[in-house]
Amino acid sequence: MRLIGYRPALAWCLVYAASCLLGNGCSTIPPGIESPKVTLVTIEPKEITLFEQRFDAQLRIQNPNDQALDVHGIRCDIELNDRQFAHAMSGQKVSVPRFGSEVIDVQVITGTASFLKQLRELGRSTGGSMRYRLKGTVFVESPSRFRLPFDEAGDLDLGFEQPAEGS
Repeated sequence: MRLIGYRPALAWCLVYAASCLLGNGCSTIPPGIESPKVTLVTIEPKEITLFEQRFDAQLRIQNPNDQALDVHGIRCDIELNDRQFAHAMSGQKVSVPRFGSEVIDVQVITGTASFLKQLRELGRSTGGSMRYRLKGTVFVESPSRFRLPFDEAGDLDLGFEQPAEGS
């Protein structure tokens, strides 16, 4: 009995198994690496159209680790007052020093429905601040290639106070 016809199939199975192992190895977080803290620094309108709104924003990435993280991208969802608002991403490369921080520019995109809901919520707001939440992934190239998830929340000071009742 000859197995000549099975050799190519066996070779492809071995190649597939090796690529699966290598693919999983590249995305594993090295031991002892903590997720960064990511906070919103600024957000400014860039382009408002009928179907979508674009904003330029800056996020601060704080590295709690004892080694630098070479970041080559970030992706996240933004919630305002506990409601989905927008998606943000950037392919900017930045080296975040050990126990340090860096600011990264991101493009924020939202749809008209989310934008209008937030404007309506802002009109009902009883204070001069708005809650935000950033949940996403930082893509790291060094010390090896992997992804670090993050989930941070904070408050945005809108710089205005509601009028006192009876005014």
